[in-house]
Amino acid sequence: MRIGLLIFGDINTQSGGYLYDRQLVAYLRAQGDTVEILSLPQSSYIDNLRCGIIPAELVESELDILIQDELVYPRMFNINSKLKVRLSCPIVSLVHLLDSSRPQGLGRRYVARWAEHRYLRSVDGLILNSRHTRQLVCELLQGNIPPHVIAVPAADHQAPLSAETCGVEIGGGKAAEGRTDSKNPKLNILYVGNVIHQKGLHVLLEALGHMQRGHFRLTVAGRLDMEPAYVKRIYTTIRRKNLERMVRFAGSLNSNSLISCYQEHDVMVLPSVNEAYGIVYIEAQQFGLPIIGTFAGGAREIIQPGINGYLIEPGDSNALAGFLTLLHNNRAHLKMLGANALRYYRQHPRWDNSCALIRAFLLHSIAARSPLP
Repeated sequence: MRIGLLIFGDINTQSGGYLYDRQLVAYLRAQGDTVEILSLPQSSYIDNLRCGIIPAELVESELDILIQDELVYPRMFNINSKLKVRLSCPIVSLVHLLDSSRPQGLGRRYVARWAEHRYLRSVDGLILNSRHTRQLVCELLQGNIPPHVIAVPAADHQAPLSAETCGVEIGGGKAAEGRTDSKNPKLNILYVGNVIHQKGLHVLLEALGHMQRGHFRLTVAGRLDMEPAYVKRIYTTIRRKNLERMVRFAGSLNSNSLISCYQEHDVMVLPSVNEAYGIVYIEAQQFGLPIIGTFAGGAREIIQPGINGYLIEPGDSNALAGFLTLLHNNRAHLKMLGANALRYYRQHPRWDNSCALIRAFLLHSIAARSPLP
């Protein structure tokens, strides 16, 4: 197959969505397919909505099928009808997270719903990363959803480690094993995600404010440059709650450093208000870490409360503090959750499994579009 992948910006950008894109490209190329990455320059949201010109990157392309990362919807929602004629091939959208489902002002959300509705109507098929994403798309399109495939993200992109290396067989991470018998061990909490409002770091800090000092340490692994005003609010919260000595900002970590980070912690917390699936949830379980997420989004497809982690309502810092206190006080329970987390990871699809589903869907889409002999 000759496949085009249309994205905004650099495919090496550190985020779950771009990681998914990279894994798919690598798999397709390993199958002998030709994949051309077509990158559109970043522009303002309004400028993208107003632009009705087919991107130059696509004008000369000769493709069997074009995949569009759904992030490009404000640029393409009004162009795809013309693009189909020019390219004479199916267009499939890879949907990680609907923009209109993110927390934002009513006006911005209304525009996003209108444009995303038109965009999703303009494509021939959808690649969806979770049942939750399918539900959101189905609601936006009033049930009239195009042909689609659900291919969940995986976590085997991390370097393979033996159970002995990372201490995951006992559950609760290596840190839990090493400090279980020590006097008043600290609970080592890990947050993996860019420091932006929708990821919910402020909720975690509020929860820590309810807990006894000396019972925990928090490491924040993620970018700090995406929402400066929100980051300033985070630092203010830390000072106000006297958490300076308990919170460490590790910044954006490469793969090896992130692996070490998972090894050194007991539990991973990401109280996001809208996580379509959450690759980091699966990553954490690979290292025997229980996970705490929210009922909002795809975390419900990964986390079984009381078995491999816990779920809270978005913004419920009291409930989060209660679960963290439970894990601090009951290390046997922490180990049990961690062992179950590892078991869940081992049963989870690998990238090759999910990408094979996508490739089969692409071939079917091409066959369905081709004229009969």
